[in-house]
Amino acid sequence: MEQLKLKVGQKDDIKEIVDWLNENQKNGLDPDILKYPTLRIVTAYNGKNVAHMPSQRALILESVATNPAATEYEKAQALRDLVKAQELLASSFELREIYFLGSDPDVVDIAKKHGFEVLSVPVLRLKL
Repeated sequence: MEQLKLKVGQKDDIKEIVDWLNENQKNGLDPDILKYPTLRIVTAYNGKNVAHMPSQRALILESVATNPAATEYEKAQALRDLVKAQELLASSFELREIYFLGSDPDVVDIAKKHGFEVLSVPVLRLKL
């Protein structure tokens, strides 16, 4: 089996990425990332391009620790203010997306009221 080669993709590859994704609807890429300032593309090839993997930098909010004695109003206000601060931080790094990993149903409900959406695709993690 011939080894594929890897290279850093170029902006010129974006049209090919969009064309291939339109042919193969299983992937579910959000095409907006192809315009993000932190876009990076890695391409596998062997004389012809075989696959492209676009990536972006994003801010990941791991969770929120709230005081058990805080009222629901205080928790909601704190979450709103903390997210605003994280939006400022993300903006300073030219990031266009924030992901929030939350499993507490109450926190998820509050987050949805502040603009977060629940994703319908699996989120996978690779620890390095």
